[in-house]
Amino acid sequence: MKKLLLLFVATLTLASCDTNDDNINYYYDAVPTVSADVPPTMETDKAYTITIDYKKPTNCYTFATTNIEGRIIETEDPDNPDAEPTETRIITMAVINRVDIKTDGECEELAEIAQTPVNFETLESGSYIFRFWAGVDENEEDIFLEYPAQIL
Repeated sequence: MKKLLLLFVATLTLASCDTNDDNINYYYDAVPTVSADVPPTMETDKAYTITIDYKKPTNCYTFATTNIEGRIIETEDPDNPDAEPTETRIITMAVINRVDIKTDGECEELAEIAQTPVNFETLESGSYIFRFWAGVDENEEDIFLEYPAQIL
């Protein structure tokens, strides 16, 4: 996930820079999710809004985008090796903020929790796990908040 976030941030930074401007006055940073409002059950072919609460560390941070990736994992039933594997869809999200670099002083620290909505359209039924990037631990490993959901 760290590599994906780094690639995403690098791409955004390069794509949004003016090549005639030697003074870059912002960068992009992933911010930790505090909680998310994910319905435990949803219906197929409907749109839902997932609200993500995230930490906004300073007043120099403003919402830019939400990075979303999906993958499917298959799990076999150890009690029934002849059964078909069960598929679970993993949806991983990270909130990305633009951080303005102030030249006339430092940014003011905030103890603010901000919100952003994410529209999610349910195209396929099945088991889902929604994962939200919540920071890194003392070993620099990514931490995720996980919310299971069923799409019927």
